[in-house]
Amino acid sequence: MKIRPRYGTDPLITYEGDPAAVATPTIRQRLRLARTLAGFGSQEWEAPSRCARWTNRDVVVHLASTNRFWVHSISQARRGTPSQVLAAFDPVATPAGLVAAAGNPSPAEVLDAYVKSTHTLADLLGSLTSGEWTMLGESPLGHVSVSAIVRHALWDAWVHERDITLGVGLVPLVEADEVDAALRCAAALGPAFGILLGDLDDQRLAATVTTQDPTIGFTIKVDRAVRITADIAPAVPVAVHGCAVDVLEGLSLRAPLHLEPEWQWLTAGLTHSFEARPPEPRAQP
Repeated sequence: MKIRPRYGTDPLITYEGDPAAVATPTIRQRLRLARTLAGFGSQEWEAPSRCARWTNRDVVVHLASTNRFWVHSISQARRGTPSQVLAAFDPVATPAGLVAAAGNPSPAEVLDAYVKSTHTLADLLGSLTSGEWTMLGESPLGHVSVSAIVRHALWDAWVHERDITLGVGLVPLVEADEVDAALRCAAALGPAFGILLGDLDDQRLAATVTTQDPTIGFTIKVDRAVRITADIAPAVPVAVHGCAVDVLEGLSLRAPLHLEPEWQWLTAGLTHSFEARPPEPRAQP
């Protein structure tokens, strides 16, 4: 399903807090995955991922492609000329088309492309000045701050790392700052997509998310845009509570997440945009 990104000076998503703080967890997560992939044999590379119809190799092709996009987007942002290459973005068809267009590269070629693109992105993030983190650049949702772009990049890669590793019996290390940044992004994406789709027209909504392991708490506020607070806002009900990784996986449509009807807007936009079916609870052994 094609969406219409919001371009211009009215960002669809904003986050409170230090905009540059997302750099360290973003770089660390990518380098960790590179080390994991370096130990893969042919069986692990060709194993099915959690992404429908994608092998682990396909997912890494996608991650190298997105690394290059993030570099382009951030580079254009710091020049003051934010790109609009995703004006016809389809969250399902666009990434799939790019993976298909890559052909049939060998695992060594895929790993090399991923590692090179990761180091290019890391070097770029390390060169940003404090003011450049708040400049506007392109994300799949339109023009947002560079900090929000990088947070989106971390969320995408964090989820895909688990898409790759869990199926081959590996569980990535859980780093609190990675989970915190990715969780806030996941919580923002559902209502942001809902706004773009017109599902949340003229609605003012708010909900609080709290977790343990690690302990995280913030509030999502929605009107014409989505704002994620640094901490819990007073008097806003808790919509989601649980283990942080489980909540993050649930908000990312990778695991079951029980939401009362009044809180369905937290994931409905993401579900609609990705034409996804919510994961069903696994049968208990």
